[in-house]
Amino acid sequence: MRKSCVTIFGLLTLLCQPISAETTAEITANAAPFALSLEQARNWTPESQFASAENVSSIALARRIDAQLHGGMSNLDTRAKVLYAPDGMNNFGNYLQTQPKFNLYNFTHWAQIDVLNWFAGTADHTVQIPAKPWVDTAHKNGVKVIGSIFLAVAQWGGNPDTAETFLEQDPQGRFVFAHRLVEIANYYGFDGWLMNQETNLTAVKDENNQLIKGQSNPKRGAELGEKMLQFMQYLTAIAPQGMEIHWYDAMLRNGQVKWQNEINANNQDFLQAAVPSADAIFVNYWWNKEMVLNSHKRVKALKRSPFDVYFGADLWPSRNAQRSFSRSQWLDWLFDPETGEALSSIALFAPNLNFNFDGESHTPAFSQFKTNPDDYRSFYATEQRLFSGDDLNSARKDKQGWSGMDSYLAAKSVITSLPLVTHFNTGQGKFWFEQGQAKSGPWTNINKQSLLPTWQFAVIDEDTNSSMQPYYSFEQAYQGGSALSIEGQSGSGKTIIPLFSTNVLTQDIKNIEIVAQGDTADLSVYTTTDKGEMLVYRLKNKQAKSNQGGWQSYHFVVPNKKPEKITQVGLLLTPNAGRAVSVKIGKLAVY
Repeated sequence: MRKSCVTIFGLLTLLCQPISAETTAEITANAAPFALSLEQARNWTPESQFASAENVSSIALARRIDAQLHGGMSNLDTRAKVLYAPDGMNNFGNYLQTQPKFNLYNFTHWAQIDVLNWFAGTADHTVQIPAKPWVDTAHKNGVKVIGSIFLAVAQWGGNPDTAETFLEQDPQGRFVFAHRLVEIANYYGFDGWLMNQETNLTAVKDENNQLIKGQSNPKRGAELGEKMLQFMQYLTAIAPQGMEIHWYDAMLRNGQVKWQNEINANNQDFLQAAVPSADAIFVNYWWNKEMVLNSHKRVKALKRSPFDVYFGADLWPSRNAQRSFSRSQWLDWLFDPETGEALSSIALFAPNLNFNFDGESHTPAFSQFKTNPDDYRSFYATEQRLFSGDDLNSARKDKQGWSGMDSYLAAKSVITSLPLVTHFNTGQGKFWFEQGQAKSGPWTNINKQSLLPTWQFAVIDEDTNSSMQPYYSFEQAYQGGSALSIEGQSGSGKTIIPLFSTNVLTQDIKNIEIVAQGDTADLSVYTTTDKGEMLVYRLKNKQAKSNQGGWQSYHFVVPNKKPEKITQVGLLLTPNAGRAVSVKIGKLAVY
């Protein structure tokens, strides 16, 4: 067992508490209220033993605006959507209360995604329901969350009998489970479902649920396949406005599972037939540029948006489709090379490689965070790399290697009104801090996450010799579990670190407050107007108020300005060539 120590006031006094990777977390992977068998789902009501009022989210979906950055990053595509599907969310996020453990799975790049898919399921647990802390946090950031219906691959326990049960109709012809799925999503406050139907419905199985080799039942498979299409059309029709129903590209109308890896005549009906069959389709992973272009044309001919098609990118390094960071051509295929416009939406599958990928001969593990709480920087940097590229900088496109999603798609922001308050708290920590004081030990609860920067992170250096690097640090924080650290070597030009994209008016900003620790001599807060004017508030020129833990508070009263739109809030470091910089930001407030 290790000990992690926090220095108070920079003195020799240390607050030491044990940090153990073995601390028990209560993750309810495959049980109600998060995971239901078909029988439990059929009998589900809000009052049943399979439901939980504690899992109800009441946070409305926040409105979002497009967030372009600057220069070469100021005209990125805004129409394509990104679906984020960590593989096995039931194993990562099925908790309701704060967990007494730091090194659990977490996520921070809400501004870069549009839909979080609670991708999970077993042959016995068909209905997978998102957890409230994740739904709450996603909605605060304007991101939808959809659960999963999983009908397993036949050789792994899936059975046509299960599908037949799922497709039950009442005497009036209504699909029983379609209504139940809508009821469940409405009750818990999440945003829809992915139908992940991977059972070969022509398969024949014995009484022990084992495949009988050499036997198939194409007649039954075709009947069930046709009924599955009817179910999807029925579910899509009864889902209320704003609820999204997605279909995964696996089963065909004849009931066979044959991944098409594109939209073609074989699977287009599961997006659009005479009526809509789904709001979106998640395309399997073995596609190429020609298949993207053909799908784009076909979907437009169906009079559907090409952005209703999510081309899947399987990022898991053990597989060889869009293997993370070593495969990148696929991302270019999804965009028009001349205009930069997206040709479809994107589904990022298994991005949890930063947490539970153990490494292989061709790809070492990206992080040991799951077993070593001190390796948090690798965990967070790997997620950051997915979006900002190999150089971990969203402000510029990598000239080679992995350039990141931020080089292709604009971010989104929910900051359309004030106050804007953040403590740069990611929703977990080695300690729980209040006003700079450590109050308790390790914890995780994504529902306690602050509103985090739109760009994580963008650094614009006038001098290429500058080496500023922002990251989340957990040894000391002002409020919550983490702070924003900035470290590096200053150059002869200023360094700009854009943090938040905003759409507020100058006259609404009366105060700016920042709480910092460390060397603040060259640090300023800035706001930028839509006319390009930068308004700078330098900490060096302001009397600080001392707080516990060595934190300093700076408060600026903002003078009245002519009415203009403020589009960005960030940090600025003035030139000081060769100077080492190390500073933490524990709070930033604009109100």
